[in-house]
Amino acid sequence: MTYLIDVNLPESFLRLKTITCLFVKNLSDQMPDSEIWNTALANNYTILTRDKDFYYRAMQSTISPKIVLFRLGNCRSKELFEYFQTNLEAIEQHLASHQLIVLWPAEIQVVV
Repeated sequence: MTYLIDVNLPESFLRLKTITCLFVKNLSDQMPDSEIWNTALANNYTILTRDKDFYYRAMQSTISPKIVLFRLGNCRSKELFEYFQTNLEAIEQHLASHQLIVLWPAEIQVVV
């Protein structure tokens, strides 16, 4: 699985050696959400984001890339990264059969 990391997440995700990541900033200086969406669909990438617009688009679309939406509140980049790293196995288990999951402080919510 390859993760496409939105610009609203820290570059520290690139340090994870157990997953393959692409950072949106490395693909384009200014990539609109629609282009991120289409790139993820075309390449079978999973979008990692804090942007709720991806959630709403997934809820309205018949075809969607896999999306992981972070809803951890106002936390530092380090805490966000640590949450992802700690829960990576569970996240990937959910993504094996679902398109959209939301990461909350106390749970991983499967939406679609």
